[in-house]
Amino acid sequence: MATIITALTPVLSLILVGFLIRRSGFLPSSFWPSAERLTYFLLMPAALIHSLAGKKIGTLPWLNILLTVEGVIVASALLVVIWGAANRRMGGGVFTSLFQGGVRFNTFVALALAESLFGKDGLFLAALGAGFMIVLINVLCVSAFSLTVGNSAGIDFKRLVRDLTRNPLIIACVAGIALNATGLKLPAALDGTLLLAGKAAFPLGLMAVGAAYRAGNLALHWQPLVASCTIQFLCKPLVAWQLASATGLSGTAAGVVLLLFSVPTSPASYILSRQMGGDHDSMAAIITAQTCLSFLTLPLTIWILV
Repeated sequence: MATIITALTPVLSLILVGFLIRRSGFLPSSFWPSAERLTYFLLMPAALIHSLAGKKIGTLPWLNILLTVEGVIVASALLVVIWGAANRRMGGGVFTSLFQGGVRFNTFVALALAESLFGKDGLFLAALGAGFMIVLINVLCVSAFSLTVGNSAGIDFKRLVRDLTRNPLIIACVAGIALNATGLKLPAALDGTLLLAGKAAFPLGLMAVGAAYRAGNLALHWQPLVASCTIQFLCKPLVAWQLASATGLSGTAAGVVLLLFSVPTSPASYILSRQMGGDHDSMAAIITAQTCLSFLTLPLTIWILV
């Protein structure tokens, strides 16, 4: 339990730092939109390319991991859609917050916990699973925004394709996987630049979440918050456990996959919500609540399933 608390504390601390900076007026309000844009268009893509390009699949059970993680993502997306269909009065912006809150995962927490709990092998397997998940998750999330936000005339497929092909996170994932598949290596100077830029992505993103947080957000957005937490902390771990067993994953590989689906949603959710016109207030509430709740759910999930 101490290991889990140690891995989660930096995340909560940076959210708190962002909240305190915004409340204190230490930085002008105009800083945060610029910080969000920098993170979304430059820092996070740099982190993704560096991570995906540097991993080698080798003889690992990559197909079993692929089938398991993609199956869980699809199942969680379907659960969100079903909940949304049963609550038609919910606006498109709030739906996208629920969608991201039930589908995305916090890469920072997952990788940190994988290394702490399973060592270097666990870190490598977690990075591999995360790489498989990132493209599908971003395709689904961008699609959700394109189909539900600011589109009262029905489905705009041109907009959907445009949003997908221009999304910097998807472009970064495709570039990283292409480099991995072809065996091409980035020049050392460029690789080092991506590494340094990527290291700033999640700290800045977390502080942006804290800066956007308002004290009344949790109570105001309790319905999508409860639904997203139920999917994130109950449904996803159970589905992952079933699929891992069905595909024959065991040992460290199974433990890492279960860990990937036991962590809170990603801070990147807030950045995407701001950039694509979602309800960023409800998104900030979901991220903060899930991160806090994971202090309780992660130890329990790991104890029961891993």
